[in-house]
Amino acid sequence: MQVGAKVAEFVGLILFLGAGVFARWILHPPVSAPLRRRIRLGAYAGAVLLLGGSAADVADTIARAAGSFDPSLVMPYLTDTRQGHAILARGILAVSLIWMAPVCQRGTGVKHGAFLVLSLALLATVSLVGHAGALPGVLPFSADLLHLTGVAAWGGALVYGAWLLPWRAPLARDAAVADAARRLSSLGLGSALLITATGVYASLTHLWGPQALTATLYGRVLLVKLAVVCGIAAVAATNRWVLLPSLADGDTAYRLGRLVKIESLLALIVLGITAVLVTQSPADTAPTLSRPVSFRQVAGDWTFRGTIEREDPGRFTIAVEVRNLGGAPPPRAASSLTLTMLDMAMPPVHALLNEVRPGEYRGAFALPMTGRWQMAISAGPASAQFPIQTEDAVFIQRMGPWRVLLPSTTIALAGLGLIVAGLRRLGIGAHGAWPMMAAGAVLAVLGVAAAVRAAG
Repeated sequence: MQVGAKVAEFVGLILFLGAGVFARWILHPPVSAPLRRRIRLGAYAGAVLLLGGSAADVADTIARAAGSFDPSLVMPYLTDTRQGHAILARGILAVSLIWMAPVCQRGTGVKHGAFLVLSLALLATVSLVGHAGALPGVLPFSADLLHLTGVAAWGGALVYGAWLLPWRAPLARDAAVADAARRLSSLGLGSALLITATGVYASLTHLWGPQALTATLYGRVLLVKLAVVCGIAAVAATNRWVLLPSLADGDTAYRLGRLVKIESLLALIVLGITAVLVTQSPADTAPTLSRPVSFRQVAGDWTFRGTIEREDPGRFTIAVEVRNLGGAPPPRAASSLTLTMLDMAMPPVHALLNEVRPGEYRGAFALPMTGRWQMAISAGPASAQFPIQTEDAVFIQRMGPWRVLLPSTTIALAGLGLIVAGLRRLGIGAHGAWPMMAAGAVLAVLGVAAAVRAAG
């Protein structure tokens, strides 16, 4: 349910905001009424997905924290947690964008500016409760917000352009359609550069080294995402520098439209992979406790007393004693521990508690990231919840960004430049494109390999 909620949120974002970007900056009036209705329908569908996914995220978090969904906990969760505050703000901003007509074309600079400001604020509600929001400082949050901005602008406009622009001859020879395709391609190029730069920064921030790409689940999911993104980049480069220069030809326009549709489907796949990625813990630092934490709580007829102590970074032990009002232990039954992240969307952590003597239990668990966790203990008929706050344990060294990026990234960028030049030559029908592209591919691979070696 957690991944499904995230998929709904991300797809809803690009459909909702992408409708405004496509209608305001890709298309030029006049636009037919049927096309305007389709864009508006897409915007409303995106709003429903965004708000529905956010509601499902709240329900899932409460169910994992309390053991089952309790409607009475919805308002305390929305008003007392950072994720709850972000979701409340998200709903208000989404309604405001709907009220100001997200697909309006004929608008003043003030209206376009208001749309941009509200859109950035809406995207900020996602960044604040993501991995970047858990890091100190403004830079991680800002980079994540710019990353989301590039994804929403390009991905949203790409979906609408792929399926609403007429890519068949003779309509493809229409000057308005050709201009819209070129503006869409220019938006894609700028967004791709922004997404690449902020993505590299996020990788350097969330990964302690290249080994984390294969040694952690977060790293492996990231590799899958990067592979699909490389496929999107290859299709987009072919569209921009090979097919777009000869858009007036009917057959070329048809092939371009087909590739743009493939590009849009790959973008949706990336959103699904991202939904899995954001529910995993980044391999940056491990949580710890500066001193043992003791707790005591009365839940119904049962009193819980216990202590949590740290072991290795990220690992903890717990000792719990459970008694009723008469001092008797609970009957023998399976005992368990569940920990749920309150401020971020993370999978719950489950552990078994071993009964060392009647009413006394011991166990161990590992937490994937620092923050505020809700701990739920169940021992037979007795159950209770406690919040615990963990701290960062800096026990691993991050990758040195400058040592990694220079000079290896310069080599990779030079290779990409040669690939782009070769694609441009291929698009205008000049000879000698393939050797140039092959040389660029070799340089790009060597640059990436040098970066990985430097990081290690």
